[in-house]
Amino acid sequence: MWRVLSGRNDVSISPETRAKVLEAAAKIGYQPNTAARALMKGKSGLVGFWMSLAYSRYRSQVLHRMRSILGQTIHALAITDVDAEYHWDHTFDRALRVPVDGIIAFDTSASGETFAQNHARLAPHTPYVSMGAYWSESKSYVGVDLAAGARMAMDHLIGTGRRKIAYLAPFQSGLLEEGDRFEAYREKMCEAGFCPHVIGTVEERPPAIQVILEGQFKAGGVPDALLCMNDDLAIVTAMALQRMGLNVGPDVAVVGFDGLWETEYAAVPITTVSQPVDEMCTLSWQFLEAQMLNPEAALQQRILLPELVIRESSRVSQ
Repeated sequence: MWRVLSGRNDVSISPETRAKVLEAAAKIGYQPNTAARALMKGKSGLVGFWMSLAYSRYRSQVLHRMRSILGQTIHALAITDVDAEYHWDHTFDRALRVPVDGIIAFDTSASGETFAQNHARLAPHTPYVSMGAYWSESKSYVGVDLAAGARMAMDHLIGTGRRKIAYLAPFQSGLLEEGDRFEAYREKMCEAGFCPHVIGTVEERPPAIQVILEGQFKAGGVPDALLCMNDDLAIVTAMALQRMGLNVGPDVAVVGFDGLWETEYAAVPITTVSQPVDEMCTLSWQFLEAQMLNPEAALQQRILLPELVIRESSRVSQ
């Protein structure tokens, strides 16, 4: 009986006997112990998903998509805030405490590369794939070229006649004056002969953004455009500008990053650098699954380009 209930097909059991056993199990409400089955097979049925759990709409979108993909398989996600845990104790002991069959690391800026470099020592039999804005060259990855996206946005803004363009980012992001988006922004401003200007925010709420912008504008004048580090910030910035009596688009252009659906339905639809979430998540799972099925499989590496979606927040009025 246990051979039937364990799902084994490598033993000689007649179809009639198998059907009778399954029918009897269904009548008594028997459910197989997946933990015990995993123990016997040496597999947990879990895929580690390493990401920051600091809230953002974009992270929620990526997590939702990855859960949808894994929901079509026999695997489940085990989510770990690996950057935070690595920051606490400078080891991966907590992150590796849950046995997983493979790991996908999403935007793990602080810990991903360190883990990749020490993979052979820490988890040599656990396939590892990184994805997003940060990836590890020594392992399989699906990266997104945010610098290319920022250059697209800057070419668009400069091409529509904007000259005084500021870069807006949260202080706590660690990306106020570094990272691919900022570096591409500064590069394009310098190429055009313009002076880069950075505005940092502490809170990402319209009243707080309004106070910061009012102070900045009073000191240096109103900019032609604001390139925001992400769409969450672009959405609240547009709200703050409207509360200040400025027209989003004609007075101050606003561009965000990520491609959230909320940008399309804002009071003034917001231009965004849309990240290829579906393709990124799908490829990352395919790369990981290939290594889970065959540990000797060759590394797979891909860089994806985002797409600039132009809307009213940055178009030039006719």
